[in-house]
This record gives sequence, structure tokens and C-alpha cells, in this order.
Amino acid sequence: SGGRGRDILEALRRLIAARSALLLAAGLALIITSVVVASTAASPGGKPQTDSGGGGSVAPAPSDEGWSPAPPAATTPALAPTQPPLVPIQPGQWYMCTTLGQCGSAPRRTWSTDPTDLVGAVAGFNAAPPGVSAQAWGPVAAHWSASTPVFQGTAVQLGDIAAFVVELLGSDPFGTGGKDIPFVDLRPPSENKVVAVTQRQLAFLVANALMGNGFTDGGSDGLTAGLQRCGANPAKSTYLYSLLSFLAVLSRELAPGDQGSLLVAATPKGQDKSWKNNLGTRLPEPTVCQRQADGSFDCGLSDFMAGGTQKQALTDIAGGVVGGGAQLCDLAASQDESLVQFYSEVLAFSFFTNGANKDDSATGMLPVPWVLLGARRYMNHLSGNSMGGSCGAIPAANWLNEAISSRTVPVSVGGTQQKVAPSAFVGVASVCSACNVGDSCSHEELINNKCDLQRRHLEQDLSNWYQAFEPSMYEPSVQQAFRSVVSRIGTGPWGAGVWYGDSQQSFLTVWLATSLLSGITLDYYIYPSFCENQGNQCFVLGTSGGCDACVEQGALLGAGVDPGSCGPRGITDIISQFKGRSAQELYDAMLQVGQPPDQIFDLLLDSNGM
Repeated sequence: SGGRGRDILEALRRLIAARSALLLAAGLALIITSVVVASTAASPGGKPQTDSGGGGSVAPAPSDEGWSPAPPAATTPALAPTQPPLVPIQPGQWYMCTTLGQCGSAPRRTWSTDPTDLVGAVAGFNAAPPGVSAQAWGPVAAHWSASTPVFQGTAVQLGDIAAFVVELLGSDPFGTGGKDIPFVDLRPPSENKVVAVTQRQLAFLVANALMGNGFTDGGSDGLTAGLQRCGANPAKSTYLYSLLSFLAVLSRELAPGDQGSLLVAATPKGQDKSWKNNLGTRLPEPTVCQRQADGSFDCGLSDFMAGGTQKQALTDIAGGVVGGGAQLCDLAASQDESLVQFYSEVLAFSFFTNGANKDDSATGMLPVPWVLLGARRYMNHLSGNSMGGSCGAIPAANWLNEAISSRTVPVSVGGTQQKVAPSAFVGVASVCSACNVGDSCSHEELINNKCDLQRRHLEQDLSNWYQAFEPSMYEPSVQQAFRSVVSRIGTGPWGAGVWYGDSQQSFLTVWLATSLLSGITLDYYIYPSFCENQGNQCFVLGTSGGCDACVEQGALLGAGVDPGSCGPRGITDIISQFKGRSAQELYDAMLQVGQPPDQIFDLLLDSNGM
């Protein structure tokens, strides 16, 4: 099947093969590399490959730990001298685990339509692709055409993205023959699952979802379900900007045949109390970053929300699923709902959920805790500080992140060396204080750290944090990759966002929990108006650190936060008292902390004679 589509594809690929001089040069280099590799390279471990029986897909022998290797290079057809050479697109490697120790040939799903048969319907993206609501597409396409964004110094037209989609649909990046793809559902039960795919492979999945390609089993996937759900409300269109920006950037970064870097999604094992074994460790001094009036931070690091700090994991202050109540469709007044739009690969990875129940959006959204190693930010403009009541905003022009890093680090995944961007996205939920207080506390008491219940879920929050960030909680085959990519954690008021925990308790919890991890340090960011629970984080400063002025600045958006609730001691005082002491000492002190109205820092320091 797919003969007519392949004829169209061949013609279109000839037209787009010279889409830029840079890509052509990279492509010619790849031809030389492919010839050398084809003539000299053995399969991983030098072991023979066996047919898995999955629609022509190739899987490694069991001792190869599940890698699907690239087959020998295809023969490049002879072309007329006036035509640029076609570059054979070599399938990349992927790695998947369905649970602990079950890593290898993942279950396969078969496309309803051979992707090569979809290329004729791309049509330059002059109209909405089949998988997208025309009502939602129209305004986005008009805006894109009127204010075409720039990347690497040149405009990226919708036609350029369409040409890239054509290339993707004909590339068979998984090396399965085109119609089959490996698939692991990351939804519960989700302990120790792994989905590692290349940038090109993920873009291929996005292209198929946009083109409305389904599966022969009649089921759906989370990305397709999201396109349908979001398309029902044309006013919500951020998801389209996100996916198109992802393709736009990769259309410039990936030469024909280039698989790009690896993206490693993983879920940890179930919680345990193993973190208690580490309470004898000493508390290292965290890096504290306070936002200045010009938007910079006094620690010299980039805003953790925007990324840019090498080997820093971004903390998504999540609920039960990544993306929360916005259901992957739009920006909102919460961090979790908005982050997924700027980190387009996270949105795209919702593909690896079954999306089975159209009336329950969570079936098509990623569970937490969950990590994506190699995640990058594709769009501007994002900050932890509220932007008119929202987390982030898409600029009217030039919304592509031209500062996106192309740096990678070598990692081991399944015993094979790969390259991954040195950044990560980690979704982790705290205990919801507001969900549990009932009538015992008012909203005003919650936002001023005056509710005793806010101080009584320390152990559960420590377990949540440790489960998400401790490398040994993940499938052994990706633990080294985690350690290579993540050496520091960036967070704001985790636990004290729209679930209205106590901001001082929140800081102490993440400081204590991070000290229990192996080889990972904490970068803690303070905002006058974090985009959730604005103004509340000012309490960590104390009057000694400017809490009053911070609240007055943040209270423009966070009505109800009372500067009179600022305690005298701040974060500098509490760090000075406990740094270098054992984690056990801080843990014990927090378990025994007194009740409001005094702030936690004051109670702890008073009890320690300071």
C-alpha cells in the first residue's frame, strides 16, 4: 500500500530537498557518514537482529536491552545533475520499558493510513490539516502569516513547516516499515515506564496527529484526543502555537535524515520511605534567587520557568496530571497549565497516553510524577512572575525561542550511549492544603500562612519530592541518564501555589528533600507575584529581607495577602541556622513546629535560641 502516496512524496521531497543551504550542506555530510557507517558499523553489541513480527519492525536480541537499531543505509537513487541529491533518512533508535525490567520490543500500534498517503493532503498548510479544527486553525494561520516568526535569522512560514511535515511523513523514523510504531501508555499503572524517542520521531508523531491519522485498533492517543477536545473551543488556540513552534524550530535544526537528540520520558516506582535512610546527611546551602525589578535574579541564574540553566530540572507544580484544568489547550493563571504550552515536547508526549475516554480528559494527559529528560522551551515569553494574571504570554510577534540551546550531553540509555539536551521537566504534586482544610481555615488564613493544617503533611510532601527527583527511583536503564542530565533543581513555591500551602513550610520541605537526593542541589526562586497565590511567597523573606515591600508589590495581583503577617525572620536567617547541620535535625524540628499565628521560621529559630 502507499504507492500513489510515495509517488507524490518523491516529487515533493525533490522540491523541498534544497529548503536551505545549511540543511543541504548538512545533508551531504550525512550521506558521507551513512556510507562510512554502512560499511564499517556493526549492530549494537555486534549481535544479530531478530524480527519481532510487528509489521516488519526490527527489534534487538534480548541482551541488547530493547534498542531498535537503524537498518543498513538505503541506496540513494541517481538523480539528474540539476537536481539536489535526496538524502536517505535513516531510522533512529528508540527505547521503551512497560515496567521494571520489561525493556525491549514495545507493543506496536498500526496507523490507519500509511503516512506517505497523507502527504498530498498537507497542501502547504493553506487550510487546516485534517486533525485540526478549521475554526481554531484560521486565526492562528492568519496571525502566523501576518507576523511570521523568525528563527536563526530567517522567517519560518507555514509553508516551511508544511514542507517539513511532508518530509516527516515519508521518513519512517522508527524503522518499522512506516505503518507501525512502538507504543507504551504512560498512564497508570505507570511504575518504572520509559519512552525514549528522538526529536524526529516525536515530530513524526505530531505530524500524524495534525494530519488526523488514527490507529487500526480503533483507539486514540492523548495528543489526538487533545486536538479534538481543544478544537471544540476555537477561542483556545495556544496548543496550536506550541505544536507549530515545535515543528518550526526542528525544521531549521534537523537536516534531512538527522534524528536529533534523544528525549527520555520516565515514571518512577511507587513511593517508599527510603529517604529516611538519608536523614544523616548534612544540609548544603541552597542557591536562593530573588527576582529584581528588571526581571533578572540576584543569583545570576536564568528564571527556572524559562530554562537556560544547564543541567537544571524545571519543577512543574502539578496536580494529578501534567497540564491541569486547562486540559492542554491554553494558558492559564496556574504554572502547571501554562508550562506545557511553552515546553512543546511535553505537550507532544501526551501522545503516549491512550486518550480512551473522551469524557475524561485525564485519560489523555500525562500522570505525575513524571520526568522528561532533554525537554526544551520552544516559545517566548515565560516567567514565574505573573503576567496580567497569567503564567506567561505569547508575544504578538517573534514568539519562537531563538535562544533555545542546541547543546547536548552524552548519556547511557539501555546500555547504549546517546545524546540528550542538558535540561529536564519534572511534574510533581504536593499535598493540597486547600483541599483538606474544610471549614477549619478561611482562604485569608491560607494565603497568610495562618492555617495549622498547612504544617502537618511534611512526610507526604517529602515522599512526593523524593520519588520524583531521586534517580534510583527510576528504571535502572535510565538512571545514569538522569544523573547526567540533572544536577540541580529549579523551583518556586512548590506546595504553596493554588493549593495554598504555607510558603515557609514549602521552602523548608524542598530544601530538606533535596538534601536527601544523591548529587543534586537546590535553586530556590522567590517572586513578588508568582503566577499562583501572588504575594504569598514574600513571607519567606521576613521583615529582615523586605517582606513588607514585597507583599505591597505583589498585592497588586494578590489581594488579601497582609504585610502585617510578615514575621521578623527570613530565608537568610533560617539557612544560616540550619546549613551544615543534619537533615534529621531540621526534620525533627519541622515535625514539632508550633501552631499559627507565628510564622514557621520564627518558631523554629526561637526554639533554637536565635
